[in-house]
Amino acid sequence: MRTVEQRFDGVGEEQLAWADIKESQRVKQVLYAEAIGLETLSFGSKKEEMLKLNYKGVYGYLPKSRIDNYEFKGLHHFLGKEFEFVVETVDVEGHWFLANRIQALEVSSKRFWKSAKVGQVLVGFIRGMDVSRLYLLVEGVPAIMRREDVSYSFIDDMRQEFEIGDTINVKITKFEPPTEENKDGVLEVSAKVLERDPWGQIAHYKEGSSYSGTITKVHPEHGVFLELVPGLTVRTNFPPNANPAVLQKGKKITIKVLEINPRERRLKAITIIPHKSISAGRRGGRAVQ
Repeated sequence: MRTVEQRFDGVGEEQLAWADIKESQRVKQVLYAEAIGLETLSFGSKKEEMLKLNYKGVYGYLPKSRIDNYEFKGLHHFLGKEFEFVVETVDVEGHWFLANRIQALEVSSKRFWKSAKVGQVLVGFIRGMDVSRLYLLVEGVPAIMRREDVSYSFIDDMRQEFEIGDTINVKITKFEPPTEENKDGVLEVSAKVLERDPWGQIAHYKEGSSYSGTITKVHPEHGVFLELVPGLTVRTNFPPNANPAVLQKGKKITIKVLEINPRERRLKAITIIPHKSISAGRRGGRAVQ
């Protein structure tokens, strides 16, 4: 009985999935499915890379040209990610469907401009990035999120922290629907405002005391950046005669806090290097910057 019930449930789910797929083709209802594969198939008169989708046990294909108006170099980053789509073609005999995400984004963006408001929390899809910015789609609407709006933690290079196809929760900070003068409208979002402000923990640190932190960046001109707790960043200069192996990203080092200025959100400190980490030729006790 258990096996028979499982088969019956499976058939029922598949029938419901096909009903959704046919309805999406008819009225452009937006559906969501996971990309489980990447195949190159004939599409029209040419071959094209396609994401293979799994919608509740029914498989479909999303051609590269139907994913986004953004120019993607490759599709491997999209595997395992979820995509919105509307159904363009249904082949019941072949048991597959053809998906169109560009149309789905158009449907979602029209709905977004009618209902969105400042303060709303939504999911941003990362469609691209450079060193300091993320290029997002929020309900089908493009948005650019700069480094200072991504996190309280310092992110040196967005390309090392995120991948195309990742999603990130964001909050709308500015919203103006399209007008005749500005047909694109205005959408500004922030992920940082959803995080706890690390400066709320500054009371746990005292001037003149020493603490351990993790190096997040070493800059040849600006010095060493490290976090005491996630988001609470302090910058120190290079300590004299320190072994370079000690000053590497991810390493823990000790600092002494000289000044805390909550109003300007600034923390001044020096690095304390143990005797064993001082370069050869340096004698005496520990080196303090």
